[in-house]
Amino acid sequence: MQYYTKATDVMENKGELKYISTIVFSLLIIGFVICYTMVSKADPDMDDLESIKQENEEQLSSYQEDISGLDESKVSLENLVSGLNSELAVINKNINDLEKQISDKNSEIEKTEKELESAILIEQEQYEDMKLRIQFMYELREDSYIEVFLSGGSIADSLNKIEYFSELTKYDRDMLEKYKQIQAEITKKEELLETEKQELEVLKANLESQKVLIREKINSTNEQIVMYASQIEDAEAKALEYEKKIEANVLAIEEESRRIEEESILEAERKERESREKASREQASREEASRNEHGGNEEETTSSQTQKPSYEAQADDLDMLAALIECEAGDQSYYGMLCVGAVVMNRIASHRYPNTLYEVIYQPYQFTPVTVSGRFAIVLARGANETCYKAAREVLEEGNIVGNWLFFRMNDGSREGEIIGDHVFY
Repeated sequence: MQYYTKATDVMENKGELKYISTIVFSLLIIGFVICYTMVSKADPDMDDLESIKQENEEQLSSYQEDISGLDESKVSLENLVSGLNSELAVINKNINDLEKQISDKNSEIEKTEKELESAILIEQEQYEDMKLRIQFMYELREDSYIEVFLSGGSIADSLNKIEYFSELTKYDRDMLEKYKQIQAEITKKEELLETEKQELEVLKANLESQKVLIREKINSTNEQIVMYASQIEDAEAKALEYEKKIEANVLAIEEESRRIEEESILEAERKERESREKASREQASREEASRNEHGGNEEETTSSQTQKPSYEAQADDLDMLAALIECEAGDQSYYGMLCVGAVVMNRIASHRYPNTLYEVIYQPYQFTPVTVSGRFAIVLARGANETCYKAAREVLEEGNIVGNWLFFRMNDGSREGEIIGDHVFY
């Protein structure tokens, strides 16, 4: 009867084990379907993100080409203005030279006018003198000349008087001729200078007109430059806008890829945990059956987890870890810095991640300062601050792993986990 009871218990235990195994197996199938659905759903999102990113990159390329063309046009216009300014400088110099020539000509004209006034005075004096002599000769009449000649005391005296009258007449004729020549020469010179002055004024007016024309061209060109500068500014603004969109696309793609990988890892961990729990339950059932079969004298055995192997740091690991801590948690508490370092070391210890610090840090879609912003490279080049080095040294060399998290992100309320500072670790 006791044997029959034990056999019945064993059969019932086996039935329960079979029933539990069926439930666990069903749960695994359901979990796999859910995971597959999530991944399948995530894939079109990634395709959409990649497509949007490509469209933004093409638009950015188009704007950059427009900017390049506008820059070339702007340079051409600036060269045109420079050439026009040089031409204007030459014309201004010519105008200055012509103005000086005009000033010199005006001085000559002024001098000539003074000479002309002096000549006119002389001409008037000669004219008055000639009138008196003509009047005297007219009043003296021909017979008076004879009386003058005959009134001489001697023939020599009379001849001298005749010679005197002859010389006087010749002098009058010479002075008259000289006056005519001076008057003609002054008139000619005055006309010449007046003509030259008019010609210079015409040249000056023409050059001034050219100067105005060039200024108009320069103003027009400057307006074009302003217009192109405005277009360039607009194009640059739009290019910057698309650069920001592309950066947002990259961040979105990185975030989605990280999410997919996280979900995959978490799902795998869940399956492993369920598998361990199932194995533990089966082991417990077997042990219970064995105890029942042998009178319950067997001692309970427990499974122990395999210890994580210790990591042997490479030459540059401390610099890289300190730089990453500064980029991710430089504004957080010292404990927050240790937590970031712990995530890196936990990933190294996990069989689902690379087994070196370098590979973990540079793994795609994991740490934004490394794969997107490029800030990690800057901090690594100059060296992290001393506090971040201290935290990295404590985690890497002293093995102070403060948690078992594999992930962390900014705490926006979308993820459950341990909140430390501005981050949530999970």
